Amino acid sequence: MDDRDAVFRDKLVTLMRDLTAGEGRDKKLRRTIGMYSDKLAKDAGARDWSDLKERADGPTYDSLLQFFQAQTAIMLKHHDTEGARALEVLAISMIARRQYAEDLQPGIDFLDRYIAECASNARKRGAHVLPATGRR
Repeated sequence: MDDRDAVFRDKLVTLMRDLTAGEGRDKKLRRTIGMYSDKLAKDAGARDWSDLKERADGPTYDSLLQFFQAQTAIMLKHHDTEGARALEVLAISMIARRQYAEDLQPGIDFLDRYIAECASNARKRGAHVLPATGRR
């Protein structure tokens, strides 16, 4: 197993454990995941997060991972741990599209359904990502 695959496996397993142990019910986390997955899909001209994952070519994939990394750093700098966690969930989901180990598929499928549910609930509540104001 490649080192990157092992790291991904560990991150996915840990994320699944955390989400199913209660973190997955956190309303703010769910809303943030839903808002970002919808915005990113819409900005890319995709129907939804799943469609974006499926259609993302190499440059789009790389760009999204760079976006997640940069935004997460900014969020953590401003102590927005929920926002950073939401982007981590989406990043793991995006990386998952290139994972083919059969034993990971149930976790990947769960994550895709979870994100779709978060997005659906965020849309129902009219939630959307607000642009940064640059103020502290």
